[in-house]
Amino acid sequence: MSLKARVFGSLNSGASARRGYSSFRRACSRLSGLCVLLTIGAVGAVAAVAQEPSVTNSEKAVRAYVTNFAGDGVSVIDPYRGTVVAEIPTGTKPHGVAVAPDGTAVYVSNEGDGTLSIIDPTRNSLIETVSLGKEPNQLEVSADGRYVFVTLHGQDALAVVDVRRREVVNTVPVGRHPHIALRSPDGDTVYVTSEGDMKLVAIDATTRKPQFEVPLFGWPRVLAVSADGRTGYQTMRWLNGTLVIDFQAQRVVDRIAFAMPTFAPEGKDAHGPALTPDGEELWLTTQTSNDVAVIRTENRRLLRRIPVGQDPNWIAFTPDGQLAVVSNTASNDVSVIDTARYSVVATIAVGRSPKRLAIGTVETGVPRP
Repeated sequence: MSLKARVFGSLNSGASARRGYSSFRRACSRLSGLCVLLTIGAVGAVAAVAQEPSVTNSEKAVRAYVTNFAGDGVSVIDPYRGTVVAEIPTGTKPHGVAVAPDGTAVYVSNEGDGTLSIIDPTRNSLIETVSLGKEPNQLEVSADGRYVFVTLHGQDALAVVDVRRREVVNTVPVGRHPHIALRSPDGDTVYVTSEGDMKLVAIDATTRKPQFEVPLFGWPRVLAVSADGRTGYQTMRWLNGTLVIDFQAQRVVDRIAFAMPTFAPEGKDAHGPALTPDGEELWLTTQTSNDVAVIRTENRRLLRRIPVGQDPNWIAFTPDGQLAVVSNTASNDVSVIDTARYSVVATIAVGRSPKRLAIGTVETGVPRP
């Protein structure tokens, strides 16, 4: 049992894992000195703050997949050990990445050659390439794992790929220059940002028909959605913060804005948002100041900033919430953050211009003991 698991157990005897971890985080905020002393006593730099959780099937493990946009490949990372375990060639200019819900496949969209790479996580190898269309950007996998939704930035559409048939079976118009595709937590909706029309489009994941649109009055970047599906956090170019969307009202209801910097070159302010598994915090990569901004969702106030690498692009959490992984495009590395201590515990060199990343539990191919 890891050090954090033992402390977690003492704080939350009989409580659920989700509630217990939230309590541990709050306790660490109040007793930061004690938490640091306990952490130093463990063995190993990254293992000291987070050890890989035990799984029912020992051949499964948590992996982070990072697209190297200028390196034409994907780096596979073990976030708990802070190491790169594989480098996988893909198509040219890999942009988006997503892990199948059951962990049996990893999908990468290649902006340069208009293709989708399908990766076998067991062998860490490319097994299929599917033709998509013009400039595929971000992608998402359906809840049942049957379909992959990919925005075609150069085609003003959302491509729907049938995983079994390995081909595009539908192309849905979604407005000019779509960029981000994100599946709702219940799996019923795919949200797509239209940069050219400055809007967010909700698509029914089953019928592929538009449900509604949310005007954004600016250039949308990346979206995060709360676990209950009611609230969205949409970053915007030239906004150092995020818009808050009420999906029931289907409109923007608030704006979170930081005082500094007030204006960023090329509008590169807050970019990748991600919610902690407990939903209590929203983390934003801030490209201008090279850090991660942490916001309390309850009152929408800035808690702190965590320095990372240069030009941080994307952020994702491990399933247990212990670690956050950030891709740093300009410094060609990845930062691993201990979420209880709000500090970087590992910096991992990857390929050239890392952009998107996805974290999932996958088959490793290692036999059961």
